[in-house]
Amino acid sequence: MKLLIVDDNPINQKFLSYSLRKDFEIVTALNGLEAINILNNQDFDLVLMDLSMPVMDGAEATRRIRQSLLFRNRHIPIIFVTTNDFEHERIRCMENGADDYLIKPINIEKLRTSINFHLKQKLDLTY
Repeated sequence: MKLLIVDDNPINQKFLSYSLRKDFEIVTALNGLEAINILNNQDFDLVLMDLSMPVMDGAEATRRIRQSLLFRNRHIPIIFVTTNDFEHERIRCMENGADDYLIKPINIEKLRTSINFHLKQKLDLTY
């Protein structure tokens, strides 16, 4: 399984990578634009997306991923992992195509539960 972590903070990237490395091959991106470029050239099973990043934020990146001409990108699960606890931002992310929205500091077991749920949903859609 291949996971893309999109976060401009290297500490957050390392924490998530370390916590999930047993189950996933992990690639990181520093912003939404970089994530889109990576997704256009590689296959991934799931994306963990931060909201507030330079160049392109996670909500805009998610909107563009969902509008992609590549089938795999339109249907890849995207889980937000962010410090932004404002309801209007959560709604914006969900309206742009997010599958889940989790607030940092993240509980790894809660994150794993969300990942497993959305990966199962993705598998159910492909059969």
